[in-house]
Amino acid sequence: MSAVYSPHVKFLRKWGTRGGGDGEFRWPLCLIIDGAGNVYVSECSNDRIQVFDPQGRFLRKWGVIGSGDGEFRWPQGLGIDNEGNVYASDRGNHRIQVFDPQGRFLLKWGIRGSGDGEFSQPQGLAVDGDGNVYVSEYGNDRIQVFDPQGRFLRKWGIGGSGDGEFIRPQGLAIDSDGDVYVSDQGNHRILVFKPTV
Repeated sequence: MSAVYSPHVKFLRKWGTRGGGDGEFRWPLCLIIDGAGNVYVSECSNDRIQVFDPQGRFLRKWGVIGSGDGEFRWPQGLGIDNEGNVYASDRGNHRIQVFDPQGRFLLKWGIRGSGDGEFSQPQGLAVDGDGNVYVSEYGNDRIQVFDPQGRFLRKWGIGGSGDGEFIRPQGLAIDSDGDVYVSDQGNHRILVFKPTV
C-alpha cells in the first residue's frame, strides 16, 4: 500500500530506526528546534536526549537511565530558552533538569509530591519569552510555573472536566502573545489560558 499525501504538504525527509545506537530511537516522544534549526529529541525508552542538524545528521546525545544528575527515567517534555539551554521533564524521577546546548548538566529541581514545586509525573514543558518554565503534571492534574532557576511562581488546575480542570494534562505550548495551550488527554480536548501575573 503506497503512502497517501495531501496536496497541501510536501514530504521532505525522515531519519531514525528502532534501536539504541546514535540516530536510532526507542519511543521518541518530544522534540524542540533551536535557533539554528537543530532538533532535540527525548527518548522515553532509551532514557536520553539526542540532537540532530536540520538534515537529520546525528550531532550529540546525553543521558542514561538513573536518578543522578544528567540521568533520566522516561524523559518527556522539552523546552529551550533564549540562551539555548535545554529543559527536560524527567517523568520517572519527578523533576526538571536543565542542560546547556552541549548537554552539560546545569541544575535540577523537584521531588515527588503534590506541594508547590513538587511533581507527580511531570509531562509537558514549555519555556516562555521571559525564561519562565511551564510544566504539566500527569499525576497532579495541574500546571506549575517556575522562574529560570526553578523557583516556584504559581500553579493552576485540579482534576475534573470543568473549565480550567484537567485529567492527565500532557503537551504544552506558548504562543507569541504568551497564551498557554494544554492538551488535556483524559478530557479529549485542548485548553487555552492567558497568564495574568
